[in-house]
Amino acid sequence: MGGMTRAAKATRDRLSDRVAIGMLITAFPPDEVDAAIDAVGAREQRSRALPARTMVYFTLALWLFGGAGYDAVLARLTAGMRWAGVDTGARSAPSTGSITKARKRLGPEVMRRLFLRRAAADRAECCRWRGLRVCTLDGGSVDIPDTAANLAAFAHSRVRLAVLAEQDTGALLDVTVGSCREELGGRVLGSLTPDTLVVAHRAGPGQDLWRTAVDRGAQLLWRPRAPVALPRLHVLPDGTFLSRLLPERDPVDGSLAVRVLQAADSVLVTTLLDPDEAPADELVALHATRWRFESLFESLEAGPVALRSQDPHGVAQELWAMLCVYQAVHPWRGKEAIMWAGAPTRRPSRATMVDLR
Repeated sequence: MGGMTRAAKATRDRLSDRVAIGMLITAFPPDEVDAAIDAVGAREQRSRALPARTMVYFTLALWLFGGAGYDAVLARLTAGMRWAGVDTGARSAPSTGSITKARKRLGPEVMRRLFLRRAAADRAECCRWRGLRVCTLDGGSVDIPDTAANLAAFAHSRVRLAVLAEQDTGALLDVTVGSCREELGGRVLGSLTPDTLVVAHRAGPGQDLWRTAVDRGAQLLWRPRAPVALPRLHVLPDGTFLSRLLPERDPVDGSLAVRVLQAADSVLVTTLLDPDEAPADELVALHATRWRFESLFESLEAGPVALRSQDPHGVAQELWAMLCVYQAVHPWRGKEAIMWAGAPTRRPSRATMVDLR
């Protein structure tokens, strides 16, 4: 059988692009986009070649077509929106400068609201383990241009994220963005509810994050960041033992009862003290299968990410758009793995994967 002709390949690529845009529109319908635009007052006051709704989808599409320039992304976007029956509002081909100005007019808050709305919906559908909603706390950083404005806002040429993700599906439940890892971790844990088990790997420099989570009524399963004193107070029938975690600031009044487990290559600490209600082997398995920050980039097939924005508002807009696109794409990752399990040497291109979806 002969190879695909150039014309056939072009037709397939066009269809894949349109289906990719259709996926974004399905995940973030126009009425939700319009509501977010109006809520922050980002609606255009007069007719423009690039209305706010189109710019929302454009900002999302930048993460689907990362190697393309502004004009190429806009062309694919408008074709996809028309194919999906959504008005683009664009009546001409804007310049790159016009697109940049339109992105600045839109700002970051619309993208943040879209993400939070989707995260709230995913939070309501979380899976449970022994009655507890299991989520992972993880984080990382993304490189940004080292402009004076970015350095003033973030102190470094990178921005940090703390992420709370659903353990089973990988859906993002909450995200905080900034420059201080310790502060971000405390803020993201502020959204916990008492029916939650937080799984983490070397999260935080000390015990302050433990206290934040416990004060919210959550249960914990963490690998300590650094060696900590864990006195063996009482050995349990399953071989785990009870101890007390002593915070650095107030070791007398602030100690926390914990249970210590031995995993294959590390020590795990949990607030689930009863081995009958929380078997050690199940806890070790939960920690081993935790969600990881790198999954963000794996789902987007982006590799190490470096943002393009020269100012903090643009950086925030890009980041929230990235998180939105991850929320739209990640449910398909499992389907992709199953579909291609029999042909590991023929990993599909992004266009092919989107077409299959």
